[in-house]
Amino acid sequence: MPGPSCSTPGDFNHQDKNPFWYKFTCYTTGTLGFVITPLDLEEDYDWQLWDITGRDPDEVYTNRSLYVAMNWSGEYGITGASDEGASTDVCGGRGQPLFSAMPVITKGHEYLLLISHFSNSQSGYKLKFGGGTADINDPVLPELKDIKYDCAGYSIGIRLSRKVLCKSLAANGSDFRLSTGASIVKAMGASCNKGFDLDSVILYLDKPLPPGTYTVTAQNGSDGHTVLNACGKQLLPGATISFSVPVTPPPRLPALKALPCAPDRIELEFPDPVRCSSIAADGSDFTITGPSAIQVISTENICDAAGLTQMVTLKLDRRILRDGDYTLTLTGGTDGNTVTSACHVPLIPGNLPFSIPAQPAILLGDCAPPGCAPSSVKIGLNFPVRCSSIAPDGSDFMLNGPHNIRITAAAGICNTNGMADSIVLQLSEKIQTAGNYRVTTTTGSDGNSLQGECWQLMTAGQTADFRTSDTVNASFSMSLQFNCKLTTASFSHDGRNHVNSWAWELDGETLHTQRPVKVFSDFGTKPLRLKVSNGVCSAGLDTAIVITSELEAAFTVDPGPYCPMEGITPVNISTGNIVAWEWDYGNGSSSFGPQPLSLRYFPQQKEQDYRIRLIVRNDMNCRDTMDQYIKAVSSCYIDVPTAFTPNNDGQNDFFYPLNAYRAQDLRFRVYSRYGWLMFESRDWRKRWNGRVNNVPADAGAYTWMLEYTEKDSGKKVFRKGTVVLLR
Repeated sequence: MPGPSCSTPGDFNHQDKNPFWYKFTCYTTGTLGFVITPLDLEEDYDWQLWDITGRDPDEVYTNRSLYVAMNWSGEYGITGASDEGASTDVCGGRGQPLFSAMPVITKGHEYLLLISHFSNSQSGYKLKFGGGTADINDPVLPELKDIKYDCAGYSIGIRLSRKVLCKSLAANGSDFRLSTGASIVKAMGASCNKGFDLDSVILYLDKPLPPGTYTVTAQNGSDGHTVLNACGKQLLPGATISFSVPVTPPPRLPALKALPCAPDRIELEFPDPVRCSSIAADGSDFTITGPSAIQVISTENICDAAGLTQMVTLKLDRRILRDGDYTLTLTGGTDGNTVTSACHVPLIPGNLPFSIPAQPAILLGDCAPPGCAPSSVKIGLNFPVRCSSIAPDGSDFMLNGPHNIRITAAAGICNTNGMADSIVLQLSEKIQTAGNYRVTTTTGSDGNSLQGECWQLMTAGQTADFRTSDTVNASFSMSLQFNCKLTTASFSHDGRNHVNSWAWELDGETLHTQRPVKVFSDFGTKPLRLKVSNGVCSAGLDTAIVITSELEAAFTVDPGPYCPMEGITPVNISTGNIVAWEWDYGNGSSSFGPQPLSLRYFPQQKEQDYRIRLIVRNDMNCRDTMDQYIKAVSSCYIDVPTAFTPNNDGQNDFFYPLNAYRAQDLRFRVYSRYGWLMFESRDWRKRWNGRVNNVPADAGAYTWMLEYTEKDSGKKVFRKGTVVLLR
């Protein structure tokens, strides 16, 4: 809180801690004296005074020029401003005087007094003004200034010239008297719910006032006085003020808002606010006459805080489905009165005519072509219907035809508004034969036929027809004719059930006749796909045919490699009416007969390939030949060289295990003398070229390790040694 500068020991920032604020006006210039008496004399209260004339009170936190006087003494006990004080500026800290000198205040100025308590807990205090020459008591008496009658709440609002205390107002309204017409039953201060004083009083009457002139007179109430201000000055008894109640016209008839089709409620818009309490909840203020017997069964209102509305919704006992002219009549309800205005004036009964237009009939459209072997049928409509009106069990429709097929379910193809212009009917089984069928509308198990968007009912007995087609089969027959080189295949489909389209996909070619012929120049399994159709139904068949010759040379043999002294025996699997066999084993040996010889191969090179050939001949003098190749090696002894010279001269340029033809799970590694891995391989044919990261390794000795499993015996072998790299 800004104020004079202080430097006394123990003084701190002056703050409005746990504050109480008092605002007052000076009516006579002079000194201001007051005393703050703590209820507990062991408590310390501080205070500060500002002149806030014409200023925002919040400026006391920032504007030093508003300061008048203060006392922030750190002592406990009674404090204030009196002739005992020596200075108007008393700083904080122990030993400072509890009383300041009385400041001079000026007539017509407004002042703000802060009383602050340093600690959070306090017992309270008494504040008494006196001892100075200034006067802060308002000398002007409260007077009746303005008056207004509220016809809606039948209450009277009175504004006073001065604020008076809320507690001085008699709650039963006995501080005032109305000349005639009604009695005052209650009084309430307009701002007493959030303050302690008021300048406006609301007087509540026991009934509305008819048009005329009235007078309100102040009098001593049941509490023995009229209303009092903070200084005890009262509104003089006998003070009067008058007002007039004009003639209020009755509310005008409402307008009907635009009606939707098949309405089940009617919305009324009143040009003038009406009282919600005057509208009978059971709708008996309104009757409807017309081609259909319709009743209003209830009302809905959206009322404001004053209990008024301009919108009333009438709920009907049913939808108005029948077209024609109707009349809505406003009468008196079962509550004994009709609708009244905000000023309680009754509405004059009247009629509101309205019309319900005729809605177009809903007609059954065509059935969509059902396709092949249909299990459902889609049927169209000329106008959308409500999906909720479609019986899920399909009972809105019947089906007649050559077979005992029933409709078991129905569902509309609905949009986001719950409307559908086509319906899918599920059938009890697929229709797989040709025939004519008829769909007929009827009343469903839900008690109604289909309903349109405007709730109009679809008439029963409407029909729509559809035709089904036979299903087809893609089975076919086939015959083969053979000679030495070619096979002729003849195919045939029976064309039953009106099949008129064929597509044979065979050996990369598509044929479109009913009985195609295909010539094959090679043998084996040939995929075959056939698709047939009668224009509605189609069928397909994926299969394969085997084209064989009456003669085929065939044998099996392991391609090797074969070690020296290892025997090789082919196995003859040739087919046909064979009368001669001729074997050539590729090593200068041959034989004749169905059983081949068991031979050994001794290659002249390290590895050598040999061709084994079989030629067969049948009784038709047709011949067929088959060749297969084997590999034989000069040695299967696994060994590792002791030196190599990677100088690209074509001699000993690589280091690797030799002849590891029969080794499995092989792992070969080379290390430097420091234990660094220089090379690793799991393929014995992958050789070390004497480089590491493409940099030539130093000449010298290297250690190698070899692990493998013998192919024939399954024995695991581990070997190691050294090799010398020479450059």
